[in-house]
Amino acid sequence: MKLKKRINKHHIPSLFTLLNMFLGFLAIISVVEGNYPRAAYLIVGAAIFDALDGKLARWIQRPSQFGMELDSLADVISFCLAPALLIWALYAPDLHPVLGGLIAGAPLYFGALRLARHNVGQRSKPQSYFEGLPSPANALVIVALVFYYYGQGQSAAKVVLPIIMATSFLMISPIRYAKTPRLTLRAGLGNTLYLAAIIATLISLPIFGGRIVLPIVLAYVLSGLVRWLTRADSTTELHSVEEEA
Repeated sequence: MKLKKRINKHHIPSLFTLLNMFLGFLAIISVVEGNYPRAAYLIVGAAIFDALDGKLARWIQRPSQFGMELDSLADVISFCLAPALLIWALYAPDLHPVLGGLIAGAPLYFGALRLARHNVGQRSKPQSYFEGLPSPANALVIVALVFYYYGQGQSAAKVVLPIIMATSFLMISPIRYAKTPRLTLRAGLGNTLYLAAIIATLISLPIFGGRIVLPIVLAYVLSGLVRWLTRADSTTELHSVEEEA
């Protein structure tokens, strides 16, 4: 009985990863059906499950290679393909098919490259930070822009598409980004503030709508750029609260 409980408990992180994948698939269906706000909210939901599966894996046992590979496959669907289709449907239909595919598909192409690089790096030496903007963060940038400019038609494409190209390129950049915070108030002020910002965003979503996501994700994107420009991340380590768990 104890062995059975242990095996079942170890499957929980993979279950959360599959829920991430499931919501990503539902987001794709929503894009096909033309329900773009629902697709955006589903991507946010997928990001929540993505943040939880790794923490559960570290809480239950050491993360496995199987879990890491499954997580990457789920991320390609939820945070690369689904956002790319969302951008293509909203802001690229008037472009030439090849040009539209190149621009709208940037989250997919760069996201896949980033995930492959991340997995290889984790095998050789696990890092306490993300090298390049994480694909879920880039997906949330896209979702935030969709919420902010929704209903403004093709006029918003001139603003949205360049930003998406830039943030997609950040996924394969050497810029370091902090990992998700520990679910504790004992890991220092920085961790506490980071955790509080995430909780405040989740609470604010049903109150203020999706627009509240934009300043939060832009602050995260800019945090890595500022550290890189000031060379702060070349002399100090971005402590991953997950690595310390």
